[in-house]
Amino acid sequence: MKANYIVFVEASTTGAGEIACAYAKQTGLGVVLMCGEAKRYSKRIRQYCDVVVHVDTTCTASLIACAENIARDFAIVGVTTTSDFHVVQAAELAAYLGLPGNRPVVVETLRNKFRMREALGRIAPQLNPAYALALTFADAQCFARAIGFPFIAKPLTGNDSLHVKQINDDSALRAYFDARQRWERDASGQDFAPGVLLEETIGGAEYCLDLLRARAGELIPVGAFLKKISGEDAGCFIKIGACFPATGHDTERLVDAIAPVVDALGFEVGAINIDCKIVDGQVRILEMNPRLVGDQMGSHMIEIATGRNPAHAIVDVACGLPLRWAPTRSRGVAIYRLTMPRSGYFDGIANVAELEQHNGVEAVHQLANERSWVDAAESNQGVVGSIIVSHACADDAMTLATRLARQAQIRVRD
Repeated sequence: MKANYIVFVEASTTGAGEIACAYAKQTGLGVVLMCGEAKRYSKRIRQYCDVVVHVDTTCTASLIACAENIARDFAIVGVTTTSDFHVVQAAELAAYLGLPGNRPVVVETLRNKFRMREALGRIAPQLNPAYALALTFADAQCFARAIGFPFIAKPLTGNDSLHVKQINDDSALRAYFDARQRWERDASGQDFAPGVLLEETIGGAEYCLDLLRARAGELIPVGAFLKKISGEDAGCFIKIGACFPATGHDTERLVDAIAPVVDALGFEVGAINIDCKIVDGQVRILEMNPRLVGDQMGSHMIEIATGRNPAHAIVDVACGLPLRWAPTRSRGVAIYRLTMPRSGYFDGIANVAELEQHNGVEAVHQLANERSWVDAAESNQGVVGSIIVSHACADDAMTLATRLARQAQIRVRD
């Protein structure tokens, strides 16, 4: 009898990838990591991988050929990913193999921010801000005349808030479209979808709602993060901090508004996180991401708060197992991210040991490679480290994380 293996089509490198692979090994599964560049992965992840295969992970046909070759020796019982960039390819591979997964057309709709807006417009238009697809600068000027400044411009695909800007006037709009022509491929080597998505600027508190579902199972709310955004004065958006869980009242409001939409869109298996706002008591959706929330939120913070890790759940449901979600504790947790004080060569965090000694600190992570050039942050890709703390309540955890982050000594070499 062939041994059972789970396939990861790439993996995140900041937490969820390592935890999901480790959990799969603990449950007795073999682990296959399909990746375009093995050197991206540290020993922390590769130690849990039985097979690391170099393959073009942006090409579904290549993944299928690779899987068929692996299946000669092993029984593939699940396919998943913790990578933003490969949710579509993972869904296509799972569908080809007849394994649990979302229909590729559903994942493609959620992955493309304009298609997501159009789908919401048919299902729950009240959750959309005003928006438009702009293929040209003239298209964008029409939106500006209709809506007025400021508004938000963003890629249709991509992640980490890269190229997401607040546009305050016509000259900034012109500069954005000039820069759009110089965009290279995203971090996975895939082209950005044509055009730019323009959206009305909305205020209100920003949240991230996280939901889980096993095939043919109920949609289970994990909880909501209250997020802290920085860089808005410079027209950019950096997810600088977050705390969990949000208040019960706000979480219930988000679940009541958003869960029926997730159902209507046809999301069937795994984790989905929804960036959203509550504006004057009304919910608005910013983005919908058909994978476990990243940036150490899904992989670290939820387990600290609840005693359960959703990275384990995504392995189980990918293999067709029941979803077990029964929190064993209730605690507040917060993360605050560290960025460069100026552009330069990142030379580490000088006082990691000191920060780790503070009461309530769960972890201090150094995320950027030392001696690498890092620009002053204009997106989430500019984050070089993080501090995660716990407290009896989420608000107090956020206060503590913010205070300690200000004490972090980030070394920069010119």
